[in-house]
Amino acid sequence: MKIEKIFVDADSCAKGAKSIILKSAQRKKLKVIYVANKNIPFEFQSKLFEMKICPETEGSADDYIVENASENTLVITRDIPLAERLVTKKIKVMNDRGKEFTEKNIAECMAQRNLSLQIRQLGISTGGKWNSYCEKDVKNFADSFERLTD
Repeated sequence: MKIEKIFVDADSCAKGAKSIILKSAQRKKLKVIYVANKNIPFEFQSKLFEMKICPETEGSADDYIVENASENTLVITRDIPLAERLVTKKIKVMNDRGKEFTEKNIAECMAQRNLSLQIRQLGISTGGKWNSYCEKDVKNFADSFERLTD
């Protein structure tokens, strides 16, 4: 199925990934919808870009994405539980580092996430690998994004 629309879980998406999304979407004429509980400005404006501000209730942005995504949608998110909900609906999902979430890897991703949460709740540092976003991440994202939107 050809991708026609991109939902971005915008409050946590890295700036480098957002830039790639917008430039590529503009070139390919893809609709981009940023979804968050607050306004997230676009790098540049286009009729193809839309900002959906959801209520500030827990999970409202995630619920909006799940309810409005379809098979011709690509979702960009770091949120593993959201990715799991989307994969179950057969929606293409990737994070802003280029990792695609699939039926084959989502259970392992959830297990790693849950283990990390438990370790942090015990007060043990897990190294914070998500804190830095480097050129390698940008390249991996760009490569995966191009592959999934072609």
